[in-house]
Amino acid sequence: MGQDEQEEIRRRERERKAAYRERKRAEIQAEQAERGVQAPKRRDLGEDGRPNTLRGLMSAAKEGTVTLTEREEEQIRRHFGFAASEKRTFLEREAAAQRIREKIGPRPAPGSTVTRYTPDGTPVEEPVGPAGLSLVAFPVQEEGDLAPTQEERAKLG
Repeated sequence: MGQDEQEEIRRRERERKAAYRERKRAEIQAEQAERGVQAPKRRDLGEDGRPNTLRGLMSAAKEGTVTLTEREEEQIRRHFGFAASEKRTFLEREAAAQRIREKIGPRPAPGSTVTRYTPDGTPVEEPVGPAGLSLVAFPVQEEGDLAPTQEERAKLG
């Protein structure tokens, strides 16, 4: 069998499969039309246009396009593990978090320094580690402390 014949067989097989998929699609659409069912336009939105996912609901609530129902508020509380006594709404918790972020200020960039105060009140400039983390958790660690020794380097090759 030559190469042209094999290509012709593959082309016919592709056409046969495409025709089958088209017939199945038409059957499904006819069945849906008969039952009065319409496929959803978007998976992340319900029939009423409200988001279906918690993340979508929270995002829409932040934007102000949706007002969360009590049931949705309870789902969000349960998802994040809040106590049953927590009665603040999602937007109230977000507003409190925003106030805290504003009070704290911007996160320092890695490589910059921050001023901390020792217990006796002396200001100390301290370098900031990766992701803006303070290096105060490692008071005895200095640059190069974790570097391998010459012997360890020799073992590594």
